[in-house]
Amino acid sequence: MSITLYRKYRPQKFTEVMGQNHIKLTLENEISSGKISHAYLFSGPHGVGKTTMARILTKSLNCRKRQKTEPCNSCTSCVDINEGRSMDMIEIDAASNRGINEIRELREQVRFVPLKENYKVFIIDEVHMLTTEAFNALLKTLEEPPSHVIFVLATTEIQKVPDTIISRCQHFNFKKVPLNEICRHLESIVSKENVKVDKKVLENIARHSGGYLRDAVSLLGQILTLGEKEISEEEALLVIPRSNVETIFEFLNYLFKGQTAQALQLIERFMEEGGDIEFFTKEVVEYLRKILLAKTTANWQELLWDLNKDSLEELHSYLSEIKIVDLRKMLEYLLEAMSAMKQAEIVQLPLELAIIKISELNHDSDQNFPDQPTKDIKNPVVTKKSQEKGNSQSSVTLAEIQNKWQQVISDLKKHNHSLSTFIKGARPIRMEGLSLVISFKYAFHWERVKDQKNKKCVEEVLKKIFGQDIILCGEIENINFKKSKSESGQKDDKMIETVLETLGGEVVS
Repeated sequence: MSITLYRKYRPQKFTEVMGQNHIKLTLENEISSGKISHAYLFSGPHGVGKTTMARILTKSLNCRKRQKTEPCNSCTSCVDINEGRSMDMIEIDAASNRGINEIRELREQVRFVPLKENYKVFIIDEVHMLTTEAFNALLKTLEEPPSHVIFVLATTEIQKVPDTIISRCQHFNFKKVPLNEICRHLESIVSKENVKVDKKVLENIARHSGGYLRDAVSLLGQILTLGEKEISEEEALLVIPRSNVETIFEFLNYLFKGQTAQALQLIERFMEEGGDIEFFTKEVVEYLRKILLAKTTANWQELLWDLNKDSLEELHSYLSEIKIVDLRKMLEYLLEAMSAMKQAEIVQLPLELAIIKISELNHDSDQNFPDQPTKDIKNPVVTKKSQEKGNSQSSVTLAEIQNKWQQVISDLKKHNHSLSTFIKGARPIRMEGLSLVISFKYAFHWERVKDQKNKKCVEEVLKKIFGQDIILCGEIENINFKKSKSESGQKDDKMIETVLETLGGEVVS
């Protein structure tokens, strides 16, 4: 029967354990000096070596041919422990043996001396799963065990372990394994398996593991089941889950550089490809949080889980000119967008508005909108077709259009829901020959409406309702809220403006 990779290449010595150097050093010093604690508590995330370290400690304490502090792995004691048949190493899964009766049985076993070894070691995994009564029953035994007994407790949720238990143990906190050490361990495994795996694949596996070594080895095992002697990055994608990380950092780079148009186009492409924009926004917020913390603390190591060294250096160069206060504002705008998405009729609109707000943090943000007029309502955007027919007069009046404007929006909604929402936030203001001029609050709305396909759709709806060709033109208006002298008034105005921008409403006197 085949053995999974993480079991096949499980560390058998202290030197083989990846990371956790502070724990290895302490345990080795205790073994060499003979000052062994009666109880140890190993806490930390899953898959970082807690149970493995407990087994190596057990072997080292009972090894008959120990080399300094390392077990020999060849004597009968080491072999029995490695093969799981030692009568003096008792492993208990607290998740399935969590009651008081199981702990009473353990207390009975504690009284008996080891059959063959120096110490009888009890390894209780996931100890936080024990009931309150079971913890109370264990307390006295844990405090004053016989000299031949050693307890090793392991948990992934230290906060659930009672303080009375923690205080009676020597506590070691295991950490995630560093990225470079995971890569080195994976390289060692593929070398022993006589398989050639692209280095980028191993880096991707390490990043997907998030610092959990067992997860990394398990994922490598899935890739090796492809059966190839040489595995490329393309083949590995069949197993390794795809990530939005590259898209996220491309998006963030556009924001950092002030390239608003490119950022909006990326969102549009993402939506066309069927992406989940709410989850994407949540991930952007998470990575921007990491960047903000990294810039504040000058500790960029956490981002190495998501970016390779070259990409991280490139990101660092962009951020050198960005102030922490601007990163904070960016994060606030994105959080507002994430919250507004739940009620938005156009799910991506809050994010698009946040992008435009972020562009305003840049003093040169106006250059990102080449078609945006520089005056409030002085420069209507008129097509060539409308200029040619501008001298003709339409039989449809502005009043008729305004009276049936809700019908226009309703009919548009049947053809294009997103387009109808953009039109809903605009208002017809005048007729110029055969052209209808509509006023938009935001340049971005008009940018979307004047797209050839969208513009044609609106004009067809107008023709259907009014029985005449009407050419669509647009203007951009600016809404200036009067600032109150009081601080509370300023906050109210800002709140009103945010609501209007998010929901596409208007102020009615």
